[in-house]
Amino acid sequence: MRRWVLIGLAGLGVFTVVGFILTYVPKVRRNADVLGCQENLRAITLFAPHDPKAKPGGDPGKLPPEIPAGTIVLPGVPPEDRLSWYVKILPGLDQRRQKTGPILAAIDQTLPWPAEKNQKAGRTKLVTLLCPGNPPEVNPDQPAPTQYVGIAGLGPDAATIPLVPSAPIPPRAGCFRYDSPTPFSVIVEHDGLSQTLMIGERSGDLGPWLRGGPSTVRGLDDSPTAKPLVGPGGQFGGCHPNGANWAFADGSARFFTDRVDPKVLFSMATIAGKETDPIPGE
Repeated sequence: MRRWVLIGLAGLGVFTVVGFILTYVPKVRRNADVLGCQENLRAITLFAPHDPKAKPGGDPGKLPPEIPAGTIVLPGVPPEDRLSWYVKILPGLDQRRQKTGPILAAIDQTLPWPAEKNQKAGRTKLVTLLCPGNPPEVNPDQPAPTQYVGIAGLGPDAATIPLVPSAPIPPRAGCFRYDSPTPFSVIVEHDGLSQTLMIGERSGDLGPWLRGGPSTVRGLDDSPTAKPLVGPGGQFGGCHPNGANWAFADGSARFFTDRVDPKVLFSMATIAGKETDPIPGE
């Protein structure tokens, strides 16, 4: 009798271990994927002042005191045929994970994105630009995509809104615009670095990392007929269950669930959206 009791208890122990594995291991893995994605975002935003109280732009000897223009501007070439802002930050990406010097050397910044030389360079996958938990399948003969896009503000034309010196900031303007950089000082003077979205993650409708235009810079669509803001099939998110990661203008990264009020993200997508109260990640 005692023998059968011990066998039964051992069996219960096995079921307990199996139940633990089935319940908690996937959760730990999902959490690790979220954190890995945030590390990617922080690596991309190394040009941002990570200390909100620090002088905007960080070390002027290494990186510019501004968010770069969303494209490499070429006269007469539309944004979607230009090279993207990622070209400008290649030297700042983690060289221990991937050497980007040869990639940068292979890019001709005097040519538009469709040029064959640039197409060849654009087929190189950049690991920092892909979510570690949900990377897309990419044909090696096709341009490599990015899952992280710069936030241009509100509306499909937000990236075309100029910032005019000494003029009021347009209410729909965000961190990125196609033709010119955005000084961090402008953001500091208005909503603040920690309250302004700079980059969002996506799982669908991906574009090449080397291509300018909507592939790498987009505005949040706040129209009544727009897709849901966060979640699978939405404008952003889909890489992680129940929410999405965002990078802010201070270089931080936060996770917001799909239950977040879209008005909060719409407000933070602009650099002068009157958002001044601290908003923690969820």
